[in-house]
Amino acid sequence: MKNIKINSFTIYFLFIAFLCGFIKNALIIFLIVIIHELGHVFFIKILGYEIESINIYPFGGITKVNKDLNAPLKQEIIIALGGIFNQILIYLFLFMPIFSNTTKNIIFNYNTSIIMFNLLPIIPLDGSIILSSFLAKFFPFQKVYYLNFILSIFNIFLFFIFNYTYSLNNYLIIAFLIYKTYEYYQNKNYIYNRFLLERYLKDYSFSKINTRKGNLDILKKDTYQYFKENGKIKSEKIKLKERFDIKHLY
Repeated sequence: MKNIKINSFTIYFLFIAFLCGFIKNALIIFLIVIIHELGHVFFIKILGYEIESINIYPFGGITKVNKDLNAPLKQEIIIALGGIFNQILIYLFLFMPIFSNTTKNIIFNYNTSIIMFNLLPIIPLDGSIILSSFLAKFFPFQKVYYLNFILSIFNIFLFFIFNYTYSLNNYLIIAFLIYKTYEYYQNKNYIYNRFLLERYLKDYSFSKINTRKGNLDILKKDTYQYFKENGKIKSEKIKLKERFDIKHLY
């Protein structure tokens, strides 16, 4: 695929591993990461979305998909679990008599470690997407965004405490997670306004309808909102028009 990008650090990592005699281990990690990302790709394609890019880093990958922020929560979870699903299939291949016991142990350990790592609720890992999708069933979009950020910071701290060794790999991973979490926070206003603008410009078929007092910050994914104001009911379309000051009214 032309939109696959192998990060320069990944090439450097493979080169150093080759010089140090750990090329087998490095290639196994690299192949597991590729298989993981292909799991995301498979379900993204099944759901009819387009892939913007796939970035492969030394210990993981990030697949960016062109989809709305208001995409159904079920689809968010399915895509997030796609990589884990592919990694589970790797265990089945270990029963085949094509690997030595040593190679099987290496694959098993790395595969398990990468699964556990990806399930951590830290931005931009799959665990963060799964957790935020679950929270979005109960809390408004904006609150979930901030909760995701706070939980990510907390879990990065825990990850650092439990992996506090003089390992350059650990420090690089922690630095990467901190950078991505900071980037996530910096984009908060853009993401929130994009979320609202999608709701105004498009007509989603939400299964739930809610009516309560409040402002636009109570909007939830998968839920159409009506607002109680001075004894009257306003739809979210009208509230969004007031925010964006658009003359055309649905």
